[in-house]
Amino acid sequence: MSTSTSNINELYSDVVADLIAYYDNAVVLPNPQLIVNNYNLTGAVGNTMKIPRTNAWPAGNTSVSDNTDLINSGFDLDTDSVSLSVTKKSAGTTISEESLEDGGFDIVRNAVLTRLSGAIAKSTDVAGISIALSGSETALTDMNERNVSNDGFANTALTTADMAIVMSPEALGYSVKREPTVKMFNDIQNDNHDMVATVRNGFAQIGQHGSSAAFIRTVCTEGGIGGTSNSANLDLFAASVSNLRLLNAPTDLAGYYYALITPAQELALAKQLNGVGGISSGSIGSVAQDMANDALLRSMITQAIGLSWIRSNNLPIGIATA
Repeated sequence: MSTSTSNINELYSDVVADLIAYYDNAVVLPNPQLIVNNYNLTGAVGNTMKIPRTNAWPAGNTSVSDNTDLINSGFDLDTDSVSLSVTKKSAGTTISEESLEDGGFDIVRNAVLTRLSGAIAKSTDVAGISIALSGSETALTDMNERNVSNDGFANTALTTADMAIVMSPEALGYSVKREPTVKMFNDIQNDNHDMVATVRNGFAQIGQHGSSAAFIRTVCTEGGIGGTSNSANLDLFAASVSNLRLLNAPTDLAGYYYALITPAQELALAKQLNGVGGISSGSIGSVAQDMANDALLRSMITQAIGLSWIRSNNLPIGIATA
């Protein structure tokens, strides 16, 4: 790497220093609260790891006689494993010498950091959300491409679909092989500076033995903001919570599962939390008024019906229902 101005050297140093911090602020899923199975493969050989898992939570043996085989008599964890592979996410931008001279150093610096960190953060979240809903990093284009159970509306009842995720913090595994990294090359011929940011990470459904998607549910509702027909309501998400509890799916330390919802679903649920909008199903009225007033201000919206709610624009929004 060679550079010809002190400004570009300073810009590169700032981007290198701040990229991870900006990335951490932009990304949602690689959060140890959301995904407790976090693994760092930096410096390790290979790009795939195996995560051990056990079967459904069994009852221990009862009324055990002397000299009884305590494993083969019914209590066997029956372990297997799931593979987690990392893939590279990247983003790049070209910075002209004139942009530094005319645009102002701080403006260019902030724009580069925001663009690079936001792009690889979005790529990471889209990949993780796709893994959570279908087991593949390929973004969903139809709600029927999922491999998780739907507690929302059937595809025949929807024109387009928004897909929410309700999950246990032990539903997914996350691994990072390369932390967010930036490199720069000086393009002398065009008087430009090329910057690229990369990260190598990956996700996998873990669940339990024999069912990788066991600890994840989806809630499919009508796409679009403002509609009331087949829109999100608390009853649908309460059903997801009940189904996870039925499996003894682990919660976080506070006893909550996590719900990732789209902006349209957030609006429908905010109306219920506020007790307005003419929606009665699952409404808890003014009890949650203070929480509801804060609902549109933060990504972590509120906590209700056993869920911590998180808004994300990276969920499948307005996709097909064929």
